[in-house]
Amino acid sequence: MISRIRGKLVHKEIDRAEISCAGGVTYELSIPGSVFEQLPAIGEELELHAALLAREDGLELYGFHDRLERQLFLRLKSASGVGPRLALALLGSMRAGQLIEAIRGKDLGRLQTVNGVGKKKAERIILELADKLDDLVSEAVEVKPEAGLVESTVTALMALGYSRVEAENAVRVAMRDGDGRDRDVEGLVREALAGLR
Repeated sequence: MISRIRGKLVHKEIDRAEISCAGGVTYELSIPGSVFEQLPAIGEELELHAALLAREDGLELYGFHDRLERQLFLRLKSASGVGPRLALALLGSMRAGQLIEAIRGKDLGRLQTVNGVGKKKAERIILELADKLDDLVSEAVEVKPEAGLVESTVTALMALGYSRVEAENAVRVAMRDGDGRDRDVEGLVREALAGLR
């Protein structure tokens, strides 16, 4: 079982990343859009949580930023009619915690905002998974110290006309690239806007 891959990023596209590891082996991983947004520059080191799945035409690796995303991907894939591609689309459309909340809260409307998820598919996902995500909830709601700053910044960006997904991705990138310096909402909004232009 491959659970994590660490190495140098040598290629990236919106739906995949190639990581070169020690020993001359390069792995190609399919990734959700949310992971692509947080990938470092080509040539930099990174580590992704991974899931290896057997398909009819061979093996395929999937990459995620953390254990929660990986676990949720595997759980989503267990639902009838949800293949790896749709599971990645669901994870790429909102944060893992929000997706868990939407499924457990039986929020059909929110699930249907995902490309490829109609009413029947959303109902099936809810029916099969709403009661099977309890063990992931505590991990999903862990509050980080910067959570209030992030949410305030996302709200400010949404007030400027950006969607929640755009705002969250921009803030995530700004937080990652900030070298840990102290910030306030105004400063983080400026950094996020720079990435959105």
